[in-house]
Amino acid sequence: MKGFVLAMALMTAMAADRTVYVGTYTRTGKSKGIERLRFDPRTGKLSGPELAVETENPSLLALHPTKPWLYSVNVNTVANQEGRLTAYAIGPQGQLTVLNTVKSHGVNPAYVQVDPSGRWLAAANFTSGSCATFRIEPDGRLSETIDFRQHAGQGKHPTRQAGPHAHSAYFSRDGRRLYVADLGLDEVKRYGFDPATGKLTDTPSLRAIPGGGPRHLAFGPGERVYVLNEILSSVSVFDGGQLVETVNALPPGFTGNSSAAEIVLHPKGKFLYSSNRGADTIAIFRVGKTLRQIGQTPVGGKTPRGFVISPDGKFLLAAAQDSDTVSVFRINGTTGLLTLVGTPVAIGSPVCLRFPAN
Repeated sequence: MKGFVLAMALMTAMAADRTVYVGTYTRTGKSKGIERLRFDPRTGKLSGPELAVETENPSLLALHPTKPWLYSVNVNTVANQEGRLTAYAIGPQGQLTVLNTVKSHGVNPAYVQVDPSGRWLAAANFTSGSCATFRIEPDGRLSETIDFRQHAGQGKHPTRQAGPHAHSAYFSRDGRRLYVADLGLDEVKRYGFDPATGKLTDTPSLRAIPGGGPRHLAFGPGERVYVLNEILSSVSVFDGGQLVETVNALPPGFTGNSSAAEIVLHPKGKFLYSSNRGADTIAIFRVGKTLRQIGQTPVGGKTPRGFVISPDGKFLLAAAQDSDTVSVFRINGTTGLLTLVGTPVAIGSPVCLRFPAN
């Protein structure tokens, strides 16, 4: 009887755990592809990594909102070679099986996202400065390119903005717009998106601050958009298409080299977080009529890249690329501040973290 009770308790604990997928760089030789971790949402504890699938440089990942499918970029290892996107089926134990691979219609894909309906995927190609849309077939496979936009122009920075560099692509909540942050142009392109055909239409862009280098973004209520500026390590707030304010994301008094990487809005909308590579911190902002920086938390590693907030909003998981670790922080629901939980988990060159929908 005692053994039965222990077994049931173990099964209950295991059932409560969640899978976290980790996109990595394999070019360092420290990882072989997409890794998976087990996360305990009660304690914040992470298991050691297991290889979900072997693949080349799957640095950015996207999960389907309702189906057991995962999508990744495959970053180029050969200069000026067209990038690839890969579709995977998620197995019952979290393992991944390749469904198909398609060309990304550009060089060095840096971001993928699935639209709210689960019928479309968008990709941003960094080096070539382009974006493209793809249909998700009924079996989870990706179609060839449905529509495509090649960006043109340059920004203020003489080397980093000598040409277009599309860094991310986000569907609006209603699935009728596609926002593409172009670091090289100091613009966030706002395309109309037709959810019936997957086609894009040109509409006015969000004009970022000169030399800022928009990288990623987060959607607030209504038409509010928080844009993370990589080069200047700041957050610009847009409302109704207009720039409202720009707030420094670096620690007060910091004078070293640093660049911003990721931005995430807390599920309850009260706090905003961004990561600093160089300062090696997570910046914490309080969201209100204005955006106010309220804290900085060291990630305990080098070069924090992607991070994710657990679905219940209680924990933040951060990937430190150059120290090969993933750390977990408990989020104070009242203050938004972060407290390290346990010991960081070792994993090779982590870049992106994603929770499946269920």
